[in-house]
Amino acid sequence: MNTILEQINRCGAGFVEFAWPMLIQSSVLIIILLVIDFLLRNKIRAVFRYCIWMLVLVKLVLPVTLSNPLGLGWFSEELSDVKVMSRSAETVVAKVGALSVEIDAPAVAVTMPSLSVNVGVAKAVPTIAGAVPVQLTWEGLTFLVWCVAVLVMGVLLLQRAIFVMGLVAQAKESNGLMRDSLEFCRQQVGAKGKVGLKVSANATSPAVCGLFRPVILVPENLAPSLGAGHLRAVLMHELAHVKRGDLWMNLVQTILQIIYFYNPLVWLANAIIRRVREQAVDEATLVAMGDKANQYSQTLVDVAK
Repeated sequence: MNTILEQINRCGAGFVEFAWPMLIQSSVLIIILLVIDFLLRNKIRAVFRYCIWMLVLVKLVLPVTLSNPLGLGWFSEELSDVKVMSRSAETVVAKVGALSVEIDAPAVAVTMPSLSVNVGVAKAVPTIAGAVPVQLTWEGLTFLVWCVAVLVMGVLLLQRAIFVMGLVAQAKESNGLMRDSLEFCRQQVGAKGKVGLKVSANATSPAVCGLFRPVILVPENLAPSLGAGHLRAVLMHELAHVKRGDLWMNLVQTILQIIYFYNPLVWLANAIIRRVREQAVDEATLVAMGDKANQYSQTLVDVAK
């Protein structure tokens, strides 16, 4: 039991040592990006704002610290460690040299019994110390709470993925007219690879699902009410998500949000990233629609109704 608690305490100390600086650094970065986004919101396109907010994910995946082997701080730390080691070695050599000069043969004979006594005491100390129970530190407790929270949210994420897979499996194949519209929109947007199209009785809004085999789901009650023009606008919007790799990026966001759930600013940043991403996709859809872009706003209103 003591061994397990020692491992937990050790992991907890390492977790706190990493999590605390990351909490501060990521929070400062998010606050700075909030200010930049507020100042540039009406001056640059959403796609550029989206790229700026990607810095948060880069920070969470690749934390920048002074211990980076490519940074100057690492060299200064290494040089200081070498200096300390060299000074320690010189001190040990000096003490050993002084001891060899001062000790003669009679002194060695006198100190031998004390040496044997000290060795016996040293052997007895671990036995006494081993009987003392190890207590769970606050770092270890924090690490355990983090593990439980990550496990629970990970199970919920898996449950949601299974639910989405069920929606895709239960959906019906689209008719030939809708598939022709999908192929036309795929060429207009420039999306590569095969993308499926199904009509779902359980979907509440158009959405694209699937990481490796993306499928666009259109609600069953929405498909008949959409005209050809509105349907193409919806398909272009979802195909733009596929082309940009937004499904993979959304998965990365979700995983990082689970890992850093203790930072509320990470939740805020993820919400902003998702909103800006939708705005960037809307811009891409307007470009793909060309001279029919003025119909897109009415499409959004009809889908919302």
